[in-house]
Amino acid sequence: MLATILRYLFAIAGMAAVAYVVWKVVNRQEAKDAAFQKKLDDDDERAAKGRFGPPPK
Repeated sequence: MLATILRYLFAIAGMAAVAYVVWKVVNRQEAKDAAFQKKLDDDDERAAKGRFGPPPK
C-alpha cells in the first residue's frame, strides 16, 4: 500500500517538474520573441471569440 502511494506521489512530482520546465521555457521564448508573443495573443483572442464568433449580446 505504501509503495503504491509513493509511486503515485513520485509520478505527480515528475509531472509537476516537467510542467514547470515547459512553463519556464515558454516564458523565456515569449520574452525574447515579439512575433511569438503576438501569435499567443492572437490565439487568445480567437479562443475568447469562440468557434462561431462572439456570443450574442
